[in-house]
Parts: sequence; C-alpha cells; structure tokens
Amino acid sequence: MTGDIDSVEVFDETKARAFANKDDENTISALKDLQTLYQLRLRMSTMQLPRYLNFEQSPPTHRVDTSRFWAVLIGIDAYERSPLHGCVRDALMIERYLTEDLSVPKHRIQCLLGSNEHISSSNYHIPTRVNIIQTLIGLMNNAEIQTGDNIIIYFAGHGSGYSTAGYCSNAMDSIESLCPIDRTEGNGSHIPDISDREINVILQNICRAKGHRITFILDCSHAGIATGALVEGVRTLPPLSNGSPKHMFDVADVNSRQFPGYQSVCTDTWFPDMSSHVVMAACQEHQFVVETNREAGFQGVFTESLTPVVAGKHKDAQIWYQDR
Repeated sequence: MTGDIDSVEVFDETKARAFANKDDENTISALKDLQTLYQLRLRMSTMQLPRYLNFEQSPPTHRVDTSRFWAVLIGIDAYERSPLHGCVRDALMIERYLTEDLSVPKHRIQCLLGSNEHISSSNYHIPTRVNIIQTLIGLMNNAEIQTGDNIIIYFAGHGSGYSTAGYCSNAMDSIESLCPIDRTEGNGSHIPDISDREINVILQNICRAKGHRITFILDCSHAGIATGALVEGVRTLPPLSNGSPKHMFDVADVNSRQFPGYQSVCTDTWFPDMSSHVVMAACQEHQFVVETNREAGFQGVFTESLTPVVAGKHKDAQIWYQDR
C-alpha cells in the first residue's frame, strides 16, 4: 500500500545500496530509474499547503527551562532575484516567541535579517554568506555557551539544489543549499550558496564544543534543481547558472580547514553526521515551501503553524492538520 511507503526512505536506501555496490549494474539501473521518477515528481508537485489549521485550547504544559537557551535567527526577503515577503517577519516572530513567551534573554539571540524595507540595523546583521558562516562558527567559540546548552538555529528564505553529476563520484547524489542574500555570479564576482555539507560540518563542530542539544529549523525548500520557472511566494530558487556545486565545496574547504580532523566535503568517503543535531524542516525534498498573505502580512505557512503561541488569539492553542 502506498500509504505505508516512505518514498524518501526508499530513495535514500537505494542510493546507499548503489554506492555500496558500484559494480552491480542492476542496482545502478534501479537508482537511475528511481531518480528519474523523483525528478518527475518534483516537476509535477503542486504547492504543499495545509488544508485546514485547527486550534484547540490545550491544557497547561510544564514550564520550559530557558535559562540556557541561545539562538541564531536568519530571515531573508531582499533577494535580488525573486524577493520574498514573509521571511523577516517569520524570524522576528520566532524572536518574540523566545523572548516574550519563553523569557530567553535578548542578548542570547542573534538576528541576521535581509528586509525589503528599512528597519533599524542596530540589533541585527545582514545575512551575507560570510556573516552567516561566521555567526554559526561563533557559537562554538562563545565562552558563555556551556556544554549542554540549547542552541536554536532558524533559517527562513530561499533554498536551492544542485546535482553532483560530473563533479563527485556519487554522481547521482544531489546537494541542498541555503541561499544567502548576496548570492551572485558572473562579472568576476561569484558568491555561492551554502551547501548542506558545509552546514553539516559546522554543526558537527558546534556539537563537539557545546554538546548535541542543537535544533536546526528550516522554512525553505530545496527543489530548485528541478524548477526552472520562478513562482511567486515559493521559497526556492534555481541553482546558480553554472549548475555545479564546485565553488560551494571549494569555499567550504577553505572555511572548514580550521576544524580538527576536517575531511573535504567532496571525498568519496564523506558522509553527513546527523547525530549532532535535530532538524525541523518545512517540507521533504520533493515538496515546496510557500508563504501566504495574512491579515498581519506575509508569513511562511510552516512558521505560522510552528508558533501559534505568538498568534494573538491562538495563544496557548494546540495545532494539527485535518483532512477535508
């Protein structure tokens, strides 16, 4: 029954078997067929919107101890290509939730905001590639953060995806990426996206320094590898025009050589360490993330659903999805 099959698990398991048995023509052929189906599914996917949001008053829960919480919140609207409208609002909503509802001290929250409108920059940084990477690396070097403290990293903005064909030996693998506000190409200047591999290396090292209580929240999608046209309100962009992850990997290698035991992100033996953190993602890799226009302005559907406690009339409410 299709309802009992996790298509992402099937895809990942087939990839793992193919890479473990590279001389098995049947396994490689099966992976190629499965990847073709996966790409078709991406192209045919419709917007993944919740059908209904239902709220019900929930009983009081135990008080969360936020005395040892830290956060990096990134929201980017002001992209040169296909700007968004709700990402900065989403990041600020998370900030309000942490400070007003959970009483996290404001100085423990770092905001990197790229707004289409002028807002005071005294309390935030611009989410350039350099600033994003330096802020994340700064978590492991922050002497105030103790081992075992809770660290929240939140990103709302565009994501993208790249094929590794012709570059890595695992040619049928794909790379997910986060798009910084200053992603550019051509005219002698090239600022690449931030690959999931570089992020994983950084999170591994934050974990080594501060413990494994790291939550990574993503309100973006990575289907850009299969989407040519830009759709209003969808948080994904096509890959930069050269379509290769090479520059992303080269920059990742330069940035990450400072870490002990670092291994290049494009070796045959590289594998992500998912034990260092918990990921909360708005969608699976074949789906799309959207933002919608509400009474208060544009918001990401995922973040709006994630933080009902800051939605005014829905404070202390419980949320779930319901079929028609």
